[in-house]
Amino acid sequence: MARFTTRALLVTLTVFAVFGIAVASAAAPTITGFPNQINTIDLSGYTLQTTYSLGRNTGAAFVQNYHSTTVDAGPVGVDCGGPCFTTNYIAMPVGNKMVMVTWFDAVTGAITDVFVMNFQTGVVSDVAPDPVNGPESLGTVKILTQGATRIPPP
Repeated sequence: MARFTTRALLVTLTVFAVFGIAVASAAAPTITGFPNQINTIDLSGYTLQTTYSLGRNTGAAFVQNYHSTTVDAGPVGVDCGGPCFTTNYIAMPVGNKMVMVTWFDAVTGAITDVFVMNFQTGVVSDVAPDPVNGPESLGTVKILTQGATRIPPP
């Protein structure tokens, strides 16, 4: 009987400890800011290169130059006489060294592209809103120039 009581007490304490840790973790601030705020990242000064091996953009490489609210972008090796295009963006941390970047038209608000960039693994997932031509691409992302703001966590 004493053995059962000791084991039951141990199991009960373990359960309470696990729930206590889970509750404390849920209440702690997170990379995303949830549940109290929405964290964003200013990518000013970053230059990124994405290269795609799968999906719609297979074989293509792009350079993205970020400013405080806009990004200039274009294919690697293509001279557009400046950036090929400029669009607005918002960047949100979604995990450790992971950022979701959404490009959108400042006038209409239409989303033109969405990326999830994992800077730990160097993988980029790209989902352009074009269901006709196949919206998704998968490839690599490299930081060519780092901006002043660090990718969370610092």
